[in-house]
Amino acid sequence: MVTAASALSVHDLVVATGPRGRERVVLRGGHLEVAAGEVLLVLGDAGSGKTLTASVLAGHYPARFGRIDGTAATQRRGLLRRGGRPAVPGMRRRPVWSSVDAAAAARPALLVIDDADELPAPDIAALLRRRRADGLPTVLFAAHAVAGADRVIRLDRGALLPGPAARAAARTVVLPPDELRTRTAAALHAAGTPREVADRVADVLVDADVRGHRSHGVGLLPMYLDRIRAGGIDPRATPELTVRDGTAAVHAGGGFGQPAADLAARWCARTAASHGVAAVSVHHNNHIGMLAAYRRPFQEHGAVGLLLNISGPSVAAPGARRPTLGSNAICLVTARADGEPFVIDLATGVVAAGKIRNAEHHGRPVPPGWLLDRQGRPSTDARELDLGGSIPVFGDYKGLCITLMAEILAGVLGGQTVSPLVSKQRKYPDRSMDCSQLFVGFGLAAFGSPPVDDLVDRLHDAVLAGHDTPPPRPYFPDQLEADATSTAQRDGIEVPAAVAAALEVAA
Repeated sequence: MVTAASALSVHDLVVATGPRGRERVVLRGGHLEVAAGEVLLVLGDAGSGKTLTASVLAGHYPARFGRIDGTAATQRRGLLRRGGRPAVPGMRRRPVWSSVDAAAAARPALLVIDDADELPAPDIAALLRRRRADGLPTVLFAAHAVAGADRVIRLDRGALLPGPAARAAARTVVLPPDELRTRTAAALHAAGTPREVADRVADVLVDADVRGHRSHGVGLLPMYLDRIRAGGIDPRATPELTVRDGTAAVHAGGGFGQPAADLAARWCARTAASHGVAAVSVHHNNHIGMLAAYRRPFQEHGAVGLLLNISGPSVAAPGARRPTLGSNAICLVTARADGEPFVIDLATGVVAAGKIRNAEHHGRPVPPGWLLDRQGRPSTDARELDLGGSIPVFGDYKGLCITLMAEILAGVLGGQTVSPLVSKQRKYPDRSMDCSQLFVGFGLAAFGSPPVDDLVDRLHDAVLAGHDTPPPRPYFPDQLEADATSTAQRDGIEVPAAVAAALEVAA
């Protein structure tokens, strides 16, 4: 029987080559986790040291310092305790070690394959199927994407960059929204998520893609699956609603954030329609996706919803050099007579983190003003975000004020917490984020049933009237989503190959 001991954990690993004192460091303090049954694809060209790093994991070459926990590949000798000075000044030397599980000697618990891109594709595909079936971890080093890999990272100039950074060379597939939703739900269900929960999570992710917000779409699926495996998401947790005097609270239990947020939105909209005003907090929650995904209950019940969320630190305050606050989200949903409600949905960073990662996928720089590097300096290198960089808050101190409003309402009231206490989901896959939300509803009937459509149309016309000639779309908040929805329904949704592999779609 394969147990969790089959997983691999690498901590602070430094790999260097060359004579002592003149070493060339090819991996600087690398961290990675490979769960039982997971296949990790490490991309990198020959100059990145991928061959040398693969040899270290396989036990054929000593690392300078760091720690490798778990069972090693079949090898004549494991990584023994070794001395020597640190290859990077200021870093403390640690022994490097691994152990061999005797019971797995005939079938190694960890398999390290170098230059996997040079192996025949059928052989690789068959190997990966066997490894997954046996629940055993595998690390592949390749210069190009390998179909069927569960997760992708990139070894680049001594750094192991997060998964999305490595997908630039991967081909994509295009799927109709309904098929994408079905496949996403099936992948979540196969990972142990109950069908009803899997369906709701898939609805929220695909809705973001349909509306043009890829930062909150199905591209998050591999990370969600990683977090299930690592324990950061309990896929079987059931949110619990407690009704108080005039308010309610939802305890999410560390499960998927979408079902808890959906429960809160439905109670809030229904109660606001019957009582005039309603408020519900959600606490001990995980990522809930795009706030606008919870718009429909307010449309159904004829209500206005104010939705707020706090997230882990990624935003730097005006003049600051480090990310210490969340790019907190604020959304206003206004029911209209027909069709979609009028929605305003924004986060308090100058740009969504997902847009920076999308630029990283394609190897493109980001526009000036989007990003600060690890030292707090302006940068256009998208890789800096996951290397300790930060996103400036929008609007200088006015943006900071809006961020703090969300902290008080969604954080302090919603969950008795604030964003500096929230765990970032990519950095800590084994932890629940413990984030919180606050949903407030206002029943239109209780406010005299105002002519919402006419007044919103007046606002639209006022924006248009400020231009000498008709401006290009979008010039009003809901137009981007409307245009993206039409395009997605007509042309389908582009899915990166790494996500397509999780969906069992051939790229």
